[in-house]
Amino acid sequence: MSQEVMDGIRRSTLIIVGLTLLDKILALGKEMLFAYRFGVSRDLDVFNVAYAFPAILAMLLGQAVISALVPLYMTWRERGPGELTRNLANLGSAAILFFLVLTVACAFWSEPIMAVIGYGFPEEEKALGESLVRLLVWLIFLEGGAAVLAGVLQADKSFAALYGAQLCINLAIIAALTFFGDMGVHALAMGFLIGTGVKVLVMAVVLRGARFPLRPPRPPVTPCLREFFLLAWPLVLGGLVVNSNILVDQVMSTELPSGSVSALRYAYRINDLPLQLFVVAAAKAIFPFVSEQAEARDALGMRRVFWRGVLFLCMVSAGMTAFVLIFSTEIVTLLLRRGAFDDQAVASTALTLSWYAAGMVFASYAVLNGVFFTALRKNVTLMIVGAITMVCNAFFNLWFIRTIGGPEAVAMSTTVTVALTCAIFVAIIQRALGVFHDPPRLWPFLQVAGGALLAAGLAVAARAGLARLGIPALWAFPMAALMFGAAFLGSLSLSRDTEIRWCLGMVLPWGRDRP
Repeated sequence: MSQEVMDGIRRSTLIIVGLTLLDKILALGKEMLFAYRFGVSRDLDVFNVAYAFPAILAMLLGQAVISALVPLYMTWRERGPGELTRNLANLGSAAILFFLVLTVACAFWSEPIMAVIGYGFPEEEKALGESLVRLLVWLIFLEGGAAVLAGVLQADKSFAALYGAQLCINLAIIAALTFFGDMGVHALAMGFLIGTGVKVLVMAVVLRGARFPLRPPRPPVTPCLREFFLLAWPLVLGGLVVNSNILVDQVMSTELPSGSVSALRYAYRINDLPLQLFVVAAAKAIFPFVSEQAEARDALGMRRVFWRGVLFLCMVSAGMTAFVLIFSTEIVTLLLRRGAFDDQAVASTALTLSWYAAGMVFASYAVLNGVFFTALRKNVTLMIVGAITMVCNAFFNLWFIRTIGGPEAVAMSTTVTVALTCAIFVAIIQRALGVFHDPPRLWPFLQVAGGALLAAGLAVAARAGLARLGIPALWAFPMAALMFGAAFLGSLSLSRDTEIRWCLGMVLPWGRDRP
């Protein structure tokens, strides 16, 4: 593995982690504002369901565009700047037209859409949902139309511009709730639309000129669109079934008691924070590098990056899973316990969060595996596995909702489903890349497990000791959490293992050591 590739992945991950951390801080502020203004009210349930449809569709199609474009960008760049410029112009024009037509169609069919996704709501709440869907479907045009811009920024490794633009969305939502909160959930819709529009504008300004040709299509148009379509359609279908699990979870949760959809969403958002901040950030940093390795047919280099990525995600997952399982109630209380968010909402959300956290390592591996399959252009395989995942998720949702009940049943279903999916992925990645031909050393993984166990034991002991001293739980939480973090990071920082130190260097500038 060349030092240039490793240093590039490390630098890129640090940039993405830094900007994603800032974005997640804004997102937590937004969630706290949600909790204060809406609690787990039925109006917020309606908004969450209405938002899920366009958000998932925009994310699904946008991510398919980006994932297909990055490997193609490498190929087109090798053919020369003229072909790269022409193909990007043609693809950008086609994407804008497609997403505009799709958005108008969804706006026209907003009533039947809400009737399907909100089938468990009364008629009055369905009417509110229809008005929200009619507004929020424009996210499909904004996010989808900007996906080509985002793909070029990622392929060009311009991560500062790409993730800096993302900050606009949460800033706009916070502003909308602050100044137009009396509009209720419609203020949320306005914030999402304005923030997404500003994000698109920022990316367009960064890519103006030679880096991205904002001009009409240039012939020949068909060849580049054919290349793109052959890569994109399996990603769309595979992503549809995988990302639809979020929508399926929320739709099936409408059968649960009032507030279940919101509790599920709060728990999902909190659990998603470390995944987005570290695992997804690292995966997105790795993607253009392994795409270049795949274009150069460097299988050995890809296997080494794969195992280093697995070690990194295990480090993140071990620490965060242990932390959340110990402190789930304190986390939810600290972040959300105010206004309309009462003790019952805290208990329900904390239990749901714990079940999501139990599957963090599996969710992390699924993200990393998807990056390598996309770089290898094994997109049909991802589509097939996605279909299996959707069927399993629906089955376990139905089973656990009927036997256990509550939003935690849906989180439990997600964890079981992702675990089974990862077992399939491990078998397939071996066939595709032969990762076990160069197996990793066991010692770094044992150090990570030992550090997590040590930190958990010390944190539990510290919390119990502080409780005996009569210190309230919320006052003891920061001290016990500090003990956990110091023990986990401290034990790993003391390691002389070069792989451990490189993984620390992915998120801590002072943790770097040359491999």
